[in-house]
Amino acid sequence: MNLPNKWTSELLGKDKLKAELAAQHIINTSDIDAWRCLIDNSDYLFSYIKEKAGKLLEKVINKDNMEKIFPLLNYHSPDWDEYIAQAFSKYSDTSLDLRFLELLKTGSLQEKAYAAKYFCLVNNQDAASSLFETAKLDYQPLKINSAEALGKLKDLFSYNYFIDNLKSLDDWEKIESAQFLANYGNKDAVIPMLRAMSESGMGEHIAGEIAGFVNILDYFENTDYEIQLLSLEAFDNILSGIAEVWTLGVLLDFKIYDCIEKLIELANKNPDSSLSGKYAQLLLKSKTKVILFMENSQYTFDEEKTVLNELEEIFHLLLSEGNEFWDQQAKHINKELVVVDSKRKIAAINVISEMELEDSLPYILGILSNNIESEVVICEAVIALSKMHYLDNIEDINKLIARIKDPNIGAIIKNTLYKTE
Repeated sequence: MNLPNKWTSELLGKDKLKAELAAQHIINTSDIDAWRCLIDNSDYLFSYIKEKAGKLLEKVINKDNMEKIFPLLNYHSPDWDEYIAQAFSKYSDTSLDLRFLELLKTGSLQEKAYAAKYFCLVNNQDAASSLFETAKLDYQPLKINSAEALGKLKDLFSYNYFIDNLKSLDDWEKIESAQFLANYGNKDAVIPMLRAMSESGMGEHIAGEIAGFVNILDYFENTDYEIQLLSLEAFDNILSGIAEVWTLGVLLDFKIYDCIEKLIELANKNPDSSLSGKYAQLLLKSKTKVILFMENSQYTFDEEKTVLNELEEIFHLLLSEGNEFWDQQAKHINKELVVVDSKRKIAAINVISEMELEDSLPYILGILSNNIESEVVICEAVIALSKMHYLDNIEDINKLIARIKDPNIGAIIKNTLYKTE
């Protein structure tokens, strides 16, 4: 590695002896410059390089040089805090626990983050009240470590507080509560999190917290129909967020291959199910997005090899189903255009529009002729017809416009209908 600091470069380099000597130097001399260089460049390192260096740092920390680490704790990165905390935890005693308890109360945000990670590994009920307070502070790694530590303590006060907070009218509070609960680690929180996701205008973020916490496909066949639908909605949100909210690395984190494989199985096994249209919408959306990623290097040029391999595996999984299967999905997605749920209709319309599925045209026109249809759905249908160049198929534009009461939706529809004139 060629970094501004010699010791950091050697720690991350291929020479094992130099790397170990560099680790010893950084810890034994409290080399803040080297430590800051390591943290500042963490985002540019491959995961296997971080792991190798982290294990070296953990290895050289012992009871004799442990004091030397404390000056480094004002510089934090979640890439390294577990290795430091793991080293400290080996020497846990009353005195060390008290020192980290004091850091939780009076330390900098960075010191608090290391202290919270320490209590992820060292079970101490005396830390619970301070961890609850640090879980609400505005430093994401600290919030995550605090939630994880409280989960290890099985602290019910904090758990119930954030469960209740999922009902907040503020989307950011919902997201923060979901983040806490995902890191806390109690699977009983999944269903409240799914419901909060469905009621949020930022559902992708909450869905991501759920998928990073549990395998979402485990809920695709839940005995409760509502939970099945919510879990499928969560996967829909996840597909929307890939490359928009998160990098392609979540293909592995969120087990996207397994989810798609399960959807293919369900689509084949239950072609007449009331959810077959939803399976079709998700599978067609998956196929569209994966082909987009495969064909455009802007999404893949800086991804690790493991992520690229996973993308290719998903691509081959989707293509392993023949044309007959995909023709069936293109038919089944039309079932989503006659369900009551507006969100399901809109999700299907977006896929139909993206793929320009002309056989869906009668169903989209049927939405426009439905006098009790949601104005939002009508608006999406008009936009889809515009994208597919089928606006001329609308029978009575003036009558359609007259039905729209919301002035904002009306303006969008008018602009869509008349923009080519």
